Amino acid sequence: MILEERFIDGFVRKLEMLYPNIEYVNTLMTHSWGQRVVRFYDLDGNLIEVGTPMK
Repeated sequence: MILEERFIDGFVRKLEMLYPNIEYVNTLMTHSWGQRVVRFYDLDGNLIEVGTPMK
């Protein structure tokens, strides 16, 4: 699942507060084209990607 989040820093802070044992595929990173993304597994093992909107 791919989601967009304009305020991704706050999203990651809240995610880590609510789920301190979260399993990351990659922590918050910035692609060469400027989009910031984080990838992790939800509690059911599904891969979730959250990124800033593409400009």
